[in-house]
Amino acid sequence: MSIYKKMLKHKSLGDKLSDRNKVDEFISTGIIALNLLHSGKVRGGITKGTINMISADSSLGKSFIGLSLLKNAQNMGMDCIVIDSEKSFDYKWAEAIGIDTTEEKLAVIQVSNVVDIKQAVSVLAEGNDKVKKQNIFLLLDSWGTLISHVILKKASEGSDKKDMSLPAWKNELANVMKESDITCYVVNHIYDNTGGFGDPLKIPGGKRLYFNSESVVLCQSKAKDKNSAKEITGAIITAFTHKGRKSVERSQLCYRIKHNGGLDVFYGMLPDALEHGCVEKPSVGHYTRPSVKDDKKWRERSIYCSDFWLPLFKNTDFEDFLETKYTFKGRKIDIAEESIDDLLTEKQGE
Repeated sequence: MSIYKKMLKHKSLGDKLSDRNKVDEFISTGIIALNLLHSGKVRGGITKGTINMISADSSLGKSFIGLSLLKNAQNMGMDCIVIDSEKSFDYKWAEAIGIDTTEEKLAVIQVSNVVDIKQAVSVLAEGNDKVKKQNIFLLLDSWGTLISHVILKKASEGSDKKDMSLPAWKNELANVMKESDITCYVVNHIYDNTGGFGDPLKIPGGKRLYFNSESVVLCQSKAKDKNSAKEITGAIITAFTHKGRKSVERSQLCYRIKHNGGLDVFYGMLPDALEHGCVEKPSVGHYTRPSVKDDKKWRERSIYCSDFWLPLFKNTDFEDFLETKYTFKGRKIDIAEESIDDLLTEKQGE
């Protein structure tokens, strides 16, 4: 009997075996650029049953991305819950972007105590099989404001001492989230690394969350987006894959959030389209598509729409080009085919 079959028959280990034939299911962020950074796939996003994180400074749209995922999770029929540690969840805003906030479709827990959140995660996973647990979507907004019961106790005592154990509490919560098999999206902050070593931006909150996450997207800068009348209409955010198990790390793309509440699905695709060749730049400020017969010249401010991009995804291999660039698809991994013993023996023979 094979080891696999032996484990499969075990009453407590059988349902924990990895299914090599399992097809990943994704929840879309609503933006192609962020789907690529998280998963390397145009139609990807975050993988069900995993932990994923976005980290950014204030006003870079990270909470809005979390809500976009929440909306798409609801559309997939998932059970949805929000841990609102900042106690700022806006029901009217959520409803305006299409989220069903009724009690049957959404639970919002306003708590920042790590112990209470650990309990909530355990209750969500309790009594469910792995498939049902993966069908639960948990949005935690945000990790940076979590505290421990030790801090609360010190506060009640009037103590000004710091809680040096908080990272350990957060690490324990990250492990509980990982073991739960629930689909988790964590919104986190960043801080400036003033030590002068390593990355200029750091992600706070303990190492375990970083280790347990399938993908970590770090947003590092923002620019103003203006219309033809020079009015500010949104923000352009530069982001990169800080960690990726499916996507190529250090990949960088831009996305755009509009101040009227919209997400720009196609923004950030232009540089790759020019590299691929499905878009050309015949003159300054104008773009054309060789694959579209008798195509007109487009101004950049007019190209971020379905009319411009859908023919490219439909009639060219642009999607395959993107996924080859942002994943390890089709790449040869350079691993020695000979054993070290064989290599050394061959060297000695010379």
